[in-house]
Amino acid sequence: MTQRYTADSITDDALDQLYDNATRGWRRGDEWKARALKAEAAIARLTAWADELDEYSQVVLKDQTAQHPVAAQIRHHLTQPQETSTP
Repeated sequence: MTQRYTADSITDDALDQLYDNATRGWRRGDEWKARALKAEAAIARLTAWADELDEYSQVVLKDQTAQHPVAAQIRHHLTQPQETSTP
């Protein structure tokens, strides 16, 4: 259980510990945000490449609805998994 402080009972050391803990939490949040932004950028590059593969297939096959099989698999694996529930 965490100790509760009041304005009358907190010491300088305890206040420093609280600020240090909060700072570590903010830094961890910044690190997670940076990782998420990198992951989103990687996914954007991957989906752009899949679009390029589709465009190439459409030109080669002369079919505007053609999908490159690798692009289709990329999109399939990037979709959110369906939630399933068992009875």
